[in-house]
Amino acid sequence: MLQAARAGVKVPLHLALSYDEEIGCMGVRSLIEVLEGAPDRPRFCIVGEPTGMQVATGHKGKVALRATCTGREGHSALAPMALNALHLAADFIGVIRAVQARVAAEGPFDGDYDVSYTTVHAGKMQGGVQVNIVPNRATVDFEIRSLAGVDVAALIEELRAGAEAAVAPLRAAFPEAAISVDRLWDYPGLGTAVDAEVVRFVKALTGANGTIKVAFGTEGGLFDARLGIPTVICGPGSMAQGHKPDEFVAVEQLQRCEAMLGGLVEQLTQGF
Repeated sequence: MLQAARAGVKVPLHLALSYDEEIGCMGVRSLIEVLEGAPDRPRFCIVGEPTGMQVATGHKGKVALRATCTGREGHSALAPMALNALHLAADFIGVIRAVQARVAAEGPFDGDYDVSYTTVHAGKMQGGVQVNIVPNRATVDFEIRSLAGVDVAALIEELRAGAEAAVAPLRAAFPEAAISVDRLWDYPGLGTAVDAEVVRFVKALTGANGTIKVAFGTEGGLFDARLGIPTVICGPGSMAQGHKPDEFVAVEQLQRCEAMLGGLVEQLTQGF
């Protein structure tokens, strides 16, 4: 690979190093803005997320949201005279679970994914100060990971309608009762055609016969949706070893990745 690199490349190679990918693909967005105004754009994009060195053509889109639950504070000795915002948050999580159950039953489905349907997941609930105080505010942070073509706005409206149904009966006694749902951030999904040139090119580099789709999100959707750059995901390791103690990438995976990069440099020196 080094010998080929020293020979000089006929096709330029762009290396993009980003940050804050885990919190909504935030760091890459300034790079996307620069490329939007550039006179020339990369021909392909390979996102180096862990795919076991398989060529992944798609991932779900994601939107992160926050439900803010408003109740009425009070002393816990008189708890029934107050409105517990944490209880409202729990009711809203029930709404999330009901929507998820409907989507899991009705679809749409894409069997290329480990989870074949759109998912709605509550990841964080906060509220309260002391155990003897009925809290007047609580929040639930949740996400929607959507298949291509799913009407995410309609799902959000369904969740808002469920929230309103939960608080409406309480307003006679507690006019301030409310559950509002606000969008925090999002990124688009990726759906590259399996017969696209970038897919054939990267499959030739890895020796792959087929393609996969990955359950996790990447920056690939932004390169595709905002820049129109044909994109695939391919990298060493497995997400099964990620986001947990002692995560690792096997040496065999690194060796396969090095071989792929060597093939890539060879192609760049020859031109294609």
